[in-house]
Amino acid sequence: MNHQENQLSDMLEVFICTKLSEPEINTRRYRKGMTISDLKNKLEMITGRSAGTMILSAYDKDKLIAKLDDDDSQLGSYPVENGMFLLVDDPAYEASDQDSIDGYKMTEEEYNAKQETLKSFLKNNKLGKYNPEYLKQREQENLEKEQQENIEKEQIDKMEIGQRCCIRLPNKPVQHGTVMYKGRLDDKNGYWVGVKYDEPYGKHNGTLNGKKYFETLPKYGSFVSPSAVEIGDFPVLDDEL
Repeated sequence: MNHQENQLSDMLEVFICTKLSEPEINTRRYRKGMTISDLKNKLEMITGRSAGTMILSAYDKDKLIAKLDDDDSQLGSYPVENGMFLLVDDPAYEASDQDSIDGYKMTEEEYNAKQETLKSFLKNNKLGKYNPEYLKQREQENLEKEQQENIEKEQIDKMEIGQRCCIRLPNKPVQHGTVMYKGRLDDKNGYWVGVKYDEPYGKHNGTLNGKKYFETLPKYGSFVSPSAVEIGDFPVLDDEL
């Protein structure tokens, strides 16, 4: 693994959201070695929520995986994986942004005025898109994402359908399998490798969100990052051995 690949393996690519039903369209990348405190400071620029009162949670779709509740711990110390959601809560922010209080419902004019007040607050305090570092951060993230995709493309170009492989994923046992697909997925960024596991440790049968990418038995198929796949003459795993 070269220096660039090592750097990318130390990164996590996640969706940021303040509501699970409204995640960002594009993922953002953060270093596993970053402390939760530093991560909150970065998310403050994006979401406008205060790092001092921010509560972070990691979700796999709608399933809670972990509360990121220790500011001194590193992001990589939590079981967060690529493609998960980081939910940003801020009780203080939410309390100030309620549409109704004690049964009183705001009129449309009052709501619009409140939104303008919130916009002014963000602008005056240089939060979210009004932070001068925001665009610079987005440009850096886009550059890193482009570099990652270039490396992933080089990696899958060296693979062939039907090759045996070893799959190494964080916090999971090493598995052997067969390459069944390589390329892009309709609902994910970057390049992916579709593998058929030797054992039922997968998530599906090769079909994702109604689209069939390859065919295998239920629970034997999965899509993984190219960096998690090593091509080689790996034997079929057998629990009886």
